[in-house]
Amino acid sequence: MEMFDCNVCLGLPYAPSVPPDAYIEKAEDLLDRMAFCGINQALVRHIAMEEESPVVGNQLLIREIASFDRLEPSWAILPPQTGELGTPDELVARMKTDGVRALWAFPSKHHYLLTGTTFGGLFEIMIQRRIPLFVSAKERSNGIEGFAMIEALLRDFPKLVLVATDHGCWGEDRLFRPLIERYEHFYIDTSRYELAGGIRDFCDRYGPHRMLFGTGFPEIPMGGAFLTLLHAEISDQAKAAVFGGNLQRLLREVRL
Repeated sequence: MEMFDCNVCLGLPYAPSVPPDAYIEKAEDLLDRMAFCGINQALVRHIAMEEESPVVGNQLLIREIASFDRLEPSWAILPPQTGELGTPDELVARMKTDGVRALWAFPSKHHYLLTGTTFGGLFEIMIQRRIPLFVSAKERSNGIEGFAMIEALLRDFPKLVLVATDHGCWGEDRLFRPLIERYEHFYIDTSRYELAGGIRDFCDRYGPHRMLFGTGFPEIPMGGAFLTLLHAEISDQAKAAVFGGNLQRLLREVRL
């Protein structure tokens, strides 16, 4: 069974929110941590994408993980209107050059509106090319936050492949399950899905194909999410889908 983590961050922050030794700066050390936890692959972003700018962090990530096939790069977006990452077409062309098949949005940190007015052109290209957008449920935009923000985006772009990460540990099913039912390209990760029986009930109701294994590392230790999913009362076939098959499928479907 392949373990493919969709939610891993590399790099050292300016202001650590967890003990400093939890963070990892080098790709080799990240692979060692993954091996210790039994994780084969990871979709990785760089902390500089959030704390500095995607202009800096996107390229830092490529340089750091270029020699490591088991680390899949992801980039962050900025409003095309400011020209920092070029036009949407130019961004996608650079993604193809650097082998990037997934994007993140951090509207709170980079002070933009995650809306069609700002990103309509880019999101239409992402829909056409099946490029997934990852958004933390901790983010906020346009005066709304979390799943309300995500639902507002999906109302305008229902065919956008969107993965919500970092939902709370107390069970937010009443917030995200309605979105699962309405938007067929909406997914959640497992990083804090610690509700007793939650993964089993979700898979029984919706099947395992709308959930991705993600640890939320380094804000959350890798082992917790791994063990929660490993011991979930679902079939081995369902575990294989969540642990890696679903993310592999999403990335295979990307057309750059």
